[in-house]
Amino acid sequence: MLSNKRITLSASMLIGALALASCGSVASSSRDQNSAGGTESTQAWEAPDGLSGEISYYSANPQGLTDDLVAAFEEKTDVKVNVYADTTGKITARLKAEEANPQADLVYMASWDAATEQSSAGTLAPYSPEGSDQVHEGWSTDEFIGRDGSALALVVNTNATDAMPSDWSDLADQEYKDQVIMPDPRESGTAADLITAMVAQQGEEETWKLFDNLFENGMVVQGANGPALDTVTAGSKAVVFGGVDYSAYSAKDEGEALEVVIPESGTTVTPRPLMILESSDNAEAAQAFADFMFSAQGQEVSAQRNMIPGREDVPAQAGPQFEEIDQLATDWNEIVESSEGVTDEFVQRYLN
Repeated sequence: MLSNKRITLSASMLIGALALASCGSVASSSRDQNSAGGTESTQAWEAPDGLSGEISYYSANPQGLTDDLVAAFEEKTDVKVNVYADTTGKITARLKAEEANPQADLVYMASWDAATEQSSAGTLAPYSPEGSDQVHEGWSTDEFIGRDGSALALVVNTNATDAMPSDWSDLADQEYKDQVIMPDPRESGTAADLITAMVAQQGEEETWKLFDNLFENGMVVQGANGPALDTVTAGSKAVVFGGVDYSAYSAKDEGEALEVVIPESGTTVTPRPLMILESSDNAEAAQAFADFMFSAQGQEVSAQRNMIPGREDVPAQAGPQFEEIDQLATDWNEIVESSEGVTDEFVQRYLN
């Protein structure tokens, strides 16, 4: 007999798939030529003996990356991975709704702040995956750890504007009037983290002055990362403020007229945290999947999908390397602790 957990998850698979389809480029930012079978790691991961059963994996990964990781893990084990894929905001809401009857074993989000909230709620099991000692400094806690990341950028449609910004503040210039879109931090974990990092590094006065100028110049906030990029790719707007680099690189690889600009004053390389729920009823398999995702092989899957690997010894394959990017801040635990309520303040100021 199936457990209540499996019944609930199975009943929601179609809903999750339809929701993911609405995420636009978040779902489609993949390279068709890359597949799980095409990973050429010199350090292939070996699964422990005896793994079986099922695990439920909630993922804010782009769909192609999720598919590759799941396929590679299932090929090496007898474990079935049931996937619920959506944005960080919707995954967080789902976890909240399921508090009385938790469904997930393993959760991957696109926001450090969101992972911190889960930890504060006491829902996570301490675990350090194999290979986690190789991750970038400041990307780990006892309960969650950044497995890959994305640099937030100015993504420009060169067919929609002749101008090329070099920094965040440039988008307040007249030449970008009504031409800028930003992902909604209530839906996009990376957008929320960017605002949080700006406040932590620059202070509230300077950060809110920047956004005052941007909104006065006609910047709009709409949807998650995928829809924001789709709007610029289609030419309805010219620039994404805080676009995730991997989606833009993937779209550019497919022939879109996009340029990815890393702002001169610095940006965030947002670690995308992985965590295991304390309520998991197949913790051994969940831990093994985490181990795989932090193995050299699992990290190379992320690199092939244009993500910045969490491990220092696995290079990025698109854009600059992690150490080449000027970052607003690097200690994400400190950023979150010192900037509580920043997203709520942003929403009150500009979105109400």
